[in-house]
Amino acid sequence: MKEHEYSFEVKDLSPYINYCEENNYNFVSRNKQTRIIYRKENKTMARLTINESDGKVVKELDFKEDKLSSNILIERKESLALSYTNDEAVESILDFLDYKKDNTLIRTRIVYKKDGVKFEFDIYEEPRQTCVVALEGDEEKTDAVYNEISKLC
Repeated sequence: MKEHEYSFEVKDLSPYINYCEENNYNFVSRNKQTRIIYRKENKTMARLTINESDGKVVKELDFKEDKLSSNILIERKESLALSYTNDEAVESILDFLDYKKDNTLIRTRIVYKKDGVKFEFDIYEEPRQTCVVALEGDEEKTDAVYNEISKLC
């Protein structure tokens, strides 16, 4: 599966959240996330994501091309997420596949969706405090929405 995503750091998420609310985007979720990143020399990464919301914990594993870039738009392959409950088994699989633990991200993620476009607003606690807006989905629709919101920057 190919990802078409705009991602950029901002000082204030409010204008972007207001944009979603004023343009009838559907609020999907707000949860605390811990994401543990594993990397491999073949330029792929494995991600263990622990989502916490309303006392529930959901753990997921997914894989993504490891293309680090300073570009706002990035396109890369990614897998679907697999839910898991057995931490030891997942760690064993990653070790078997030669993935090495790299870093851990702790954030609050707020998600809105509409017509094939998804906004992800991240408030990072670690590794450093910052806010990030990510916009992904159908290429044509996502490009059009990015052109609209780029005026908010």
